[in-house]
Amino acid sequence: MARSSTDPFPDSVELEAFVDDVIADRIGTTTPGATVAIVSGDTPILTKGYGSADVDANIPVRADETVFRVGSVGKLVTYTAVMQGVEQGVLDLDTDVNTYLTDSAVTVADTYDDPVTLRHLGTHTAGFESTLDPEIVADPEALTSLETLLADHQRSRVRPPGEHVGYSNYGAALAGHIVAEAHDTTFEEHVQSEIFDPLEMTHSTFAQPVPGDQPSDLAAPHVRDSESFLAADDVYINMRPAGSLSASATDMAAFMSAHLGDGALNDSRILDADTAERMHSRHHVRHPAVTNWRYGFHEYGDPDANLIAHSGATVNFTSHLLLAPDHNVGIFVAYNSKPSEQPAAIVDEIVAEYDLQPAPTTPQPTAKEDGRKRAETVAGEYSVTYLPQRGPLQVADLLEHVTVEPTGDSQLRTTTLEGDARQWVETEPYVYHEVGGHDVIAFEVTDGTVDVMNMSSEPTGVYQPVPFHEQQVVTGGILGTALSGFGLSLAGWGGHSVWQQWKQHRSDDELGMEDSQ
Repeated sequence: MARSSTDPFPDSVELEAFVDDVIADRIGTTTPGATVAIVSGDTPILTKGYGSADVDANIPVRADETVFRVGSVGKLVTYTAVMQGVEQGVLDLDTDVNTYLTDSAVTVADTYDDPVTLRHLGTHTAGFESTLDPEIVADPEALTSLETLLADHQRSRVRPPGEHVGYSNYGAALAGHIVAEAHDTTFEEHVQSEIFDPLEMTHSTFAQPVPGDQPSDLAAPHVRDSESFLAADDVYINMRPAGSLSASATDMAAFMSAHLGDGALNDSRILDADTAERMHSRHHVRHPAVTNWRYGFHEYGDPDANLIAHSGATVNFTSHLLLAPDHNVGIFVAYNSKPSEQPAAIVDEIVAEYDLQPAPTTPQPTAKEDGRKRAETVAGEYSVTYLPQRGPLQVADLLEHVTVEPTGDSQLRTTTLEGDARQWVETEPYVYHEVGGHDVIAFEVTDGTVDVMNMSSEPTGVYQPVPFHEQQVVTGGILGTALSGFGLSLAGWGGHSVWQQWKQHRSDDELGMEDSQ
């Protein structure tokens, strides 16, 4: 794995002062508390807590003691466990997953000729129908076994495997169940013995509630109350491998260092170097010009920067983990709230300040002719594959529609329902770079018709053209009615921007109430 010979953090005091400043701007306004870990190789450069772990009890955040729910960042642990099984020869990335479910009540239907494999589960290309329902419960007594949950809530297969990315909590939970079946244990026990114990991640667990003998304090979740924050009741994630991990910043530093260290930290190894390299290599390409999927990780930021990441959220926690392998750097930030601005904003500021990716450049228009014609070809309205296309949750899909309009030769404008407008320049046929940013959109066109639009900043899905009768101009009149009846939680998993957009339509009190259902 390529490493930069230049230390990105030559002055740790300067780094801490910078992070202190960017976090200080958010504590008490964006979130009541935050925890941060930054590593350079196997060395923690900064692990620090900020603000309140619990505003009611006046408990501060401590990086080595305070545990945050990290949501879908925990999927990286799940997929690391899958790769351990592959390394041991008990799992294979390209075998029908039903092979591993012969003693389980869980099965995957043979809807298509090609079977679902572990490679599909690790790249979210299995083709499962999205429901946005992460099976959250308010009472820990309502938690069921992973096997029962997956069997009772089996997802329909709506597209052939390997065709398109469509983020799936069910798929990640299924991967965790397969790990447990292959090792004849529970998922929680397996990752404890094979990942947490070797890395001395003593403040990490997928178990719920957090065990009483855990040497840590779980940060309280919080909701906004006008200008302040209130501690809220905790909730529990039935799809544990998809998002029930609780961990401290210090533990997440160890996990990042192990991945940067080709699977090892100090004398402890959780993956062979070849396996770690295989996990970090590309496993699914949406389009060569945009961010794509490694195994469990997705590429982030500039498609050429070799940054890999995963975001996470539960009902009132948010997190973001990023690795910059070429610089040997890992960054983790978590909040004990669910603000509109996510922890990724902090990570982005650190990435920019320390040149972990190139600064945006002015896109140069393609020299190919017929740019206006191509812009007119791709004009229209698009919806993303990770959102439901039917049922009451379809309103979330409506909120996420993106409209594409030509604005001149080789130029486009995209807008959302919220009015977020961005300008794009065509740099090669059907590939457009954002003006003033790193984002890229790339269209796949067959015989003059768009099949999909890929967007770098949305690695969790691809956009497909919306039929006229489902477009916002048609559905806008009924959107208010749909919103008023939208009672299920959109838990914001995997960094999905749907949560932020949904928040604009409901008060914080309503959100807290809906999330507990």
